[in-house]
Amino acid sequence: MSFLEKIRKNTWLIFVFIVISLIFFILDPNILLKFFSSNSNVIGKVNGDNISFKEYFDNFQFLKRFRDGESDSSLKNDAWKFLVHEKVLTQQAGKLGIQSTKKDFWKAIEKQSIYSNIIDFQDEKGNMDIKKFRLYLKNIEKLYKKNKTPQIEEEKNIWSYEKNNILKRIIARKYVEMLMYGLNTSFIEAKLNYRDKNYFSIIDYIFVPYSEIEKKYISIKNYEIYDHIKKNKFLYKKENLRNLSFVILHSNPSLDDKKNMELKISKLFNQFKYSNHKSMIISNQSENPFDPNFYLKKNLPPILQNFVEKNNDIGTIFGPIKDNNIYIMAKLTGKKMIYNSILSSHILISHKEAIRFYNKRSKKEAQHIAKKIYNIVKNNPYKFHSLVMKISDDFINIKKNKGNLGWIKYEEQNNVLKSDIFSLKNKKGIIIFYETRFGYHILRIDDQKDIQPVYQFSIFVKTLIPSKKTEDLLHKNVFQFMKNNTNSSLNRFINNARKKGYETIFLEKVKNNQWNIDGLNSELDKEIINWSYEKNRKEGDKKIFYTSNRDYIIVFLSKIQTKGYSIEEIKNNIIPILIKNKIYKNLLLNKFSSKNLEQISVHFSKKINKSCLINFYNSMIDQYIEPKVVGYAFSSKLYKTSIPILGEKGIFFVRPLKRFNTSKNTSKNNSYFSSEIEFLNSFLRRNVIEQLGDVLIDKSIIKDYRKDDI
Repeated sequence: MSFLEKIRKNTWLIFVFIVISLIFFILDPNILLKFFSSNSNVIGKVNGDNISFKEYFDNFQFLKRFRDGESDSSLKNDAWKFLVHEKVLTQQAGKLGIQSTKKDFWKAIEKQSIYSNIIDFQDEKGNMDIKKFRLYLKNIEKLYKKNKTPQIEEEKNIWSYEKNNILKRIIARKYVEMLMYGLNTSFIEAKLNYRDKNYFSIIDYIFVPYSEIEKKYISIKNYEIYDHIKKNKFLYKKENLRNLSFVILHSNPSLDDKKNMELKISKLFNQFKYSNHKSMIISNQSENPFDPNFYLKKNLPPILQNFVEKNNDIGTIFGPIKDNNIYIMAKLTGKKMIYNSILSSHILISHKEAIRFYNKRSKKEAQHIAKKIYNIVKNNPYKFHSLVMKISDDFINIKKNKGNLGWIKYEEQNNVLKSDIFSLKNKKGIIIFYETRFGYHILRIDDQKDIQPVYQFSIFVKTLIPSKKTEDLLHKNVFQFMKNNTNSSLNRFINNARKKGYETIFLEKVKNNQWNIDGLNSELDKEIINWSYEKNRKEGDKKIFYTSNRDYIIVFLSKIQTKGYSIEEIKNNIIPILIKNKIYKNLLLNKFSSKNLEQISVHFSKKINKSCLINFYNSMIDQYIEPKVVGYAFSSKLYKTSIPILGEKGIFFVRPLKRFNTSKNTSKNNSYFSSEIEFLNSFLRRNVIEQLGDVLIDKSIIKDYRKDDI
């Protein structure tokens, strides 16, 4: 396994803290961002502190390396959220004078970094050996200056990112740990909590949903709602909202574009068919580069798997086919038989220019030693094992497997094992000499099995996109539509768009702090929201936005609601309160205060739920979470029917029958509550962290400049 692959397999370590930390940052997870492209180096501010484009870009690139398959918009979202969260925490830590030291840094590298679980940097006990790691860093620096290969550059970039960011994580972690220190549950709290868990009651009860009572007995008038609002104005401050509508003109290829592309593909097909050069036409015409690798049938795309079952002669062509405006054709340019699995052992001779070197021998010296060993084992194969144990620099492999690399499958090959090692030309026991960036290898093939064919394809890919003529026409239509509807009302604006067959979205309500628009879900959502909240905006304003896939979005700002709730939202909140008050005062309190459970059952045509076991700790009555009702059941007299109790979902009438405690006598053994204290401490700290996160973000001034002006 290559070193980069090992790093990738261990990157979950760096995200452990990130996942914990993101509790603090409460944002819509469906954020869709776009790369900042203006001249400024600042893409945002948190309480006046800049977030630079470099920080943002580095975070995005780091996430992209290790989270294959996730969309760029999701990765950009997480990169931004992490940076904002990091700023908030480090600012708070700075106010308290929290700092990090060199000792903290290397301790964090040893315990928390992405390198700490990589076996190459560990000692015999499995702990990270900082001396080995520092030797690796020196070697990377030398190799980077001498020969800047893509792999060396990537490893250096990963270290650079980790080095710059681990200091911030140290400070943030210290801040969180400081906050948690002293947050402990008292013995009395643990004792009470334990008692509540073990305190039970058996009750009979009747439940009547509010909906049934309201339908039969209660009606709420509009004047009652407005009277309640006047008396409780401080509860109903308005919310800051914008109403937006959209006309969307999609950039799609015209019929002429399609005809021209099909003519071009037809010509390219003939060139492709009769060309003997594997990569020339692909390099010159295809959107994807030529891939020289050979693949097992199962590792080919399903459509090519079916193709090779019937057409496996070199030179046969698949396609062209069209899938969502993408034209594809493929030519079988190579086929050979290989061993799919080989068992091998190796001797590694490292040097100071190699990755993870453990000695200071020069490359020339290493090559001389390796060739000498190669000649020895080639002439005397029986000496291979003893030389592995004495000379090989692959120390961890020697200790665990005595030089044996195990069974390796063809599709699992990496930078150490080469594809030609799987060739049928190689016989069992053959000794092979080759060089990799880890040093010089003397490899012995110990066994082979599973002969299978592998295939090489030249794959041609071309996407049908709108021509300049089509784009110009779309541009003209957009601005003509805007000109014709400059003074149109919202309804006329939308109806005119529908007459022309344009896509429309009618009345989406947005808030300033949200990141996406439900009906739209485009990369420009946040930019559109920001535009609608600009100071000079007024109702009826329109603007054209241009997406990265060449679509046009025309936005109509139809309503600006300054801080406050809409009357409909207020009604939804007030009506249940008014209903409960009317039920309790005017209907139930007097009418049922002296009746028993059986009489109430007849009146409401409801059965009595018999012998229900309830617990003070979880406050459940069957499927209902009703802390108020449970509390009443535990405090009222046995065998007496309660007055109406207004629960969360409806009216309860309760008759307690029995109460009992299942807890042991623990008054003389205080240590019995240690697990209860530990459980409550965990619960307490989690709640404090969540609440703290809300407070920090709510009190922060966060500015996001990641947008392009159109």
